[in-house]
Amino acid sequence: MHPPPLGDRYWYPLYEKLCELDVPAHIHATGSHDPRAPYMVNFINEETLAVFGLVNSDVLTDFPDLKIIVSHGGGAIPYQIGRFQAGSIMHRDSGSSFLDGVKRLYYDTVLYSEGGLRLLIETVGADRCLFGAECPGVGSSINPETGTTFDDIVPIIESFEWLGAAQKKLIFEGNARRLFKLHDLPAG
Repeated sequence: MHPPPLGDRYWYPLYEKLCELDVPAHIHATGSHDPRAPYMVNFINEETLAVFGLVNSDVLTDFPDLKIIVSHGGGAIPYQIGRFQAGSIMHRDSGSSFLDGVKRLYYDTVLYSEGGLRLLIETVGADRCLFGAECPGVGSSINPETGTTFDDIVPIIESFEWLGAAQKKLIFEGNARRLFKLHDLPAG
């Protein structure tokens, strides 16, 4: 049996408490024993379903101060944003679009390719991305093309000439400092 979608009122007590405490929630799928959705595919599926369920519900309207971080770049959301956006326009009940809702959430950068990272940042904005790495984990495998681990994504983000220094700093630390209220901590 699956839990209710994250847009279901079942979750409202949790959202109320998160807002009351002013702390972010982190959505990260767990493993799977389903042969149709093995370990890594399950993450993508579940994180996509989480974002889809939240954005296509009243949660972000009912809880405007809710802060949610979604792992693995939001699953397939950036890759399929056109499809989801078209669907939201076709069934629009309010003035906001699917993309508007997507940009209300935060996403970690635990993706292992230049194209995936570029698409995530271009889709949601640098102000919604938090640097992440996965070590130990799948990301600690050595990429034969680079000789470094797959989750060695700092050089990839640093190489994005289309991002300014301020945007890169947001991704690497600024967004996390703001989200977790770490801005008052001394540097070092």
